[in-house]
Amino acid sequence: VAMGTINKRFIVGLMDQMEESVHRFNIVMGINESDEDNQQCMNHFFHDSLGAKKHNSNSHRKVDPGSPTWNALAKTNALDIRLYEFIIGLFDEQRE
Repeated sequence: VAMGTINKRFIVGLMDQMEESVHRFNIVMGINESDEDNQQCMNHFFHDSLGAKKHNSNSHRKVDPGSPTWNALAKTNALDIRLYEFIIGLFDEQRE
């Protein structure tokens, strides 16, 4: 049910492709990215004061695939993982 609803009703975005995701949201919402105010807003969120690209400021501990921690999380969150993998594929499909 969740996959069908997302596929039919959502434009999806991915954190690791945030700039591309926001660009897509802007298109759907009719936001003119060539407008100077909108460009400044985008630059504020995606670049620091020196123009370097910003990254996720929240650190996350890396969990190696196949490790006991990974396996426990994967088992507990199997449906979430399946949904996330579907969304990754949908993100690529919506690129077109």
